[in-house]
Amino acid sequence: MKIRKLVLCLLCVLTPMIFFGQIHISKNIKKSSIATTDENALYFVDFWATWCGPCIHVSKYLESLQQQFPKNFYILSLTQESAEVVNKFMVKHNTGLAVATDYEGETFAVNNIASLPYGILFNADGQKLWEGHAADLKAYKIGGFLARNQKTIAVDDFFKLEEYKQEVAIENPIKRRKDFDYLEMEVDHSLNSGIQAVNRNGYLEIEGRLQDIMAYALHSNKAQIKISKEDNKYYKMYFEEGSKAFENKENSISRALKLRRKEYEKEGDVLVLNIDDAKFWDTNQIDWGINNPKYLIGDSDIQADNASVTDIAYQLSFLLETPIIFDKKFKNEELHDWQIHYKYFEFMSSNLGEYGIKVEKKVTTYPEYVYNKR
Repeated sequence: MKIRKLVLCLLCVLTPMIFFGQIHISKNIKKSSIATTDENALYFVDFWATWCGPCIHVSKYLESLQQQFPKNFYILSLTQESAEVVNKFMVKHNTGLAVATDYEGETFAVNNIASLPYGILFNADGQKLWEGHAADLKAYKIGGFLARNQKTIAVDDFFKLEEYKQEVAIENPIKRRKDFDYLEMEVDHSLNSGIQAVNRNGYLEIEGRLQDIMAYALHSNKAQIKISKEDNKYYKMYFEEGSKAFENKENSISRALKLRRKEYEKEGDVLVLNIDDAKFWDTNQIDWGINNPKYLIGDSDIQADNASVTDIAYQLSFLLETPIIFDKKFKNEELHDWQIHYKYFEFMSSNLGEYGIKVEKKVTTYPEYVYNKR
């Protein structure tokens, strides 16, 4: 009995210590100018992005909410974008809320954030009390949660600051060949949103299941890629930008993993893109700086910084869960900036038309790729 009591006492003492730092941030942009207490019982994390129009409107609502509860309640707006991008944005869109970056995407990943805006309400122990569209968090709910949660924790203890150091973004993974290398990961960090692709220090870094990576490499839908369960492992891969490996990712991966590809034709529902009169943006419309994701995806829109037409076709194919093909071979791999609606077909069709792209729903044949070990 004495041992049991001792264990229980230790757990009571250590529980807050175990929680400390579970909400990771990489840089504090600004502290709240509205919240008046450092020790708070409730913390609300507002997941947002500068490109997300609804997020900006929600931010105004959250400011009013913070003004109603300046004590014992703290709102932090958290984005995956770089501090440089956020600071530029805030010159025109200032806010009284606390703002920070999740540059490595850890907090977004841990909480499976797939659409924006989104928010999660925590108590001082780090327990999730509520989550959903940030605008749906109402004042009466906060009042109720405050009545039931009395324990407090300091802001700097609740949020663990781990500043991103650019010089160690890639831990020199390129050992076997300069232009390409890969690591097989023991732990699956994948999200429902598929692979993660980020440009870092002259390399394209791709992380995900092999099926997702091959779909990315071939600009195809995931359903078009057939790989056995035992071969569909989780990888992190590196391609030197501009290298032969970068230009032919699928071939580089197949050689390294000793895979053989067979191609078949399958019939089904597809989207067909026709590009006769391209009116693409240049690369000066969006600038997220270096070491940022190329794509930021909301619940109805996708933005891209320096992406090709086939890159965009792949992203749309993934989001719509439908194969996308071109009505004729399209080899233009020039980079452009994009902002495209994808949730409703009519809006997407009109939006793509502004870039000179016609989209049509069809039942026709499309390629299916089957991979086996040599």
